[in-house]
Amino acid sequence: MRPVRRRAVIVVLPFVLAWAVVVATFAGLRDRLPDPLATHFGADGRADGFTDTGAFLSVVTAVLLGSGLLTLVPTLRLTKGLGAQRFAVALGYGLSGLLGYAFASLLFANADTNADANADADATRVSRVSLPLWHLGIALAVAAVMGALGVLLASRDAASATGPGKGPAAPRLPLAEGEVATWTRSVGSPVLVTVGAGTALPGAVLVAVGSGTGALLIFVGLVCAALARCRVTVDRRGLAVASWFAPRPRMRIALERIERATSREAAALSLGGWGYRVRGGGSALVFRSGDALFLTLTTGREFAVTVDDAATAAALLNTLIERDRPTAGERG
Repeated sequence: MRPVRRRAVIVVLPFVLAWAVVVATFAGLRDRLPDPLATHFGADGRADGFTDTGAFLSVVTAVLLGSGLLTLVPTLRLTKGLGAQRFAVALGYGLSGLLGYAFASLLFANADTNADANADADATRVSRVSLPLWHLGIALAVAAVMGALGVLLASRDAASATGPGKGPAAPRLPLAEGEVATWTRSVGSPVLVTVGAGTALPGAVLVAVGSGTGALLIFVGLVCAALARCRVTVDRRGLAVASWFAPRPRMRIALERIERATSREAAALSLGGWGYRVRGGGSALVFRSGDALFLTLTTGREFAVTVDDAATAAALLNTLIERDRPTAGERG
């Protein structure tokens, strides 16, 4: 099976299986289910919300298969194994397990609770249908087991992915002996601007009315705003990323810590989302989808930053690395 197809199957499989289990449960209990179904429960475990039985499978399909599709799209953009996305895969598996158990247990709770024809239907169902809180504990346990399975499958995919030294050839930027070069670009993130403003403004309102929660929201908003636009620089010292409003604090990766550099297109979700992301195999600073610079560090970990003209940055870094460590290409 081709790598992309295999990864797609791994990512989508738990959602399809959860959907199949719920559909099979519904089919098996169909004659024992009331109409409408109790689908929402209060803190006491008693039903307080209902959904038409005929619409139930449509909701289940939209939630489970829709979630599977949303997790599949960024996977198709991956150029490496799923190992770097262990957390995202585990989250998907855990979510499918949680939702699958919740929908199935909801059906069993409704079974055999058809109301007496002479009684008020809703009142009867409220008194008869219940979903005890201990079901939540079981749902979380199922989610944990499924999440562990997701990590295992992602790790196995990483082991079968492209091995060391099989990636694309590292580009070079011709420089004369003793010639000095610097590359720099600014990159912004509309998503982080929106999140920052959407978090800080409500925080300011909460502070104005005396709520302590507002200060935390303002802090989160300011962090997002600080990362919303940065300048990425490559020179003889390595890679540096500084915020738009001040040269410091800055993120710097020294040249001696970089083994090689490459560039490729990357979806923001395939890197874990927007902002500073910590992944299984390294970390990334994600502003938007598109051109991205990928650094393989001497520790074996990877750092990525999304920025325009990443190919030139990668070529300059590789040239500087080769100049700084003439025998780097000979190391096994």
